[in-house]
Amino acid sequence: MVGLALFTLLCGCIKQFIPNDDVTRFGTDRKFDDLNYTGDGNLTDYGRKAGILRFVLDLGEVDLKGDAAQVYQLKGLPEVEFVCYLRIDHPLPTIGSPKNFEAGNLVVEMTLEDENGTQVFSEKAPLKSWVWSGSVGAPQSDLYTRKTIFTPEKGKSYRISLKIAEGNPSAPQTQLLLMGGGWKAH
Repeated sequence: MVGLALFTLLCGCIKQFIPNDDVTRFGTDRKFDDLNYTGDGNLTDYGRKAGILRFVLDLGEVDLKGDAAQVYQLKGLPEVEFVCYLRIDHPLPTIGSPKNFEAGNLVVEMTLEDENGTQVFSEKAPLKSWVWSGSVGAPQSDLYTRKTIFTPEKGKSYRISLKIAEGNPSAPQTQLLLMGGGWKAH
């Protein structure tokens, strides 16, 4: 009997650490009951319990090694503030500039337009001037600028494009992510 009680208690304790086990892909609460993302990439909803970064849209790998242009369609995003990040395979520095980052002069142009062709934002800057964020000691860093933040309007479609005019063979693996929402997010 004690064994059963201990097992039940342990399962209850473990359950609290399983994030959003009662959450299905979309429409898990009243605020986003009609969420239906149909654009490019893979949108994950971590549920209403997520403090920050509730929604993560992974648009896949971006090749920074050569000249490139990529365009992605965004349809059905929730109406929350998103930050468009470049997640690079390079650790976040503890202090100051990143060490041994040979792609700092690589210029990346990121543009977001709505379905009418109206420009929401446009950024064109070398990676060394982007803001580095993430967890200190993690093998990856998330780069963004103040210009790559936006809040989609409900029902609108968007197009985000990335252009690299002159790639860098030393550039690390990179992926394009849009992250936003959460009960702690403003």
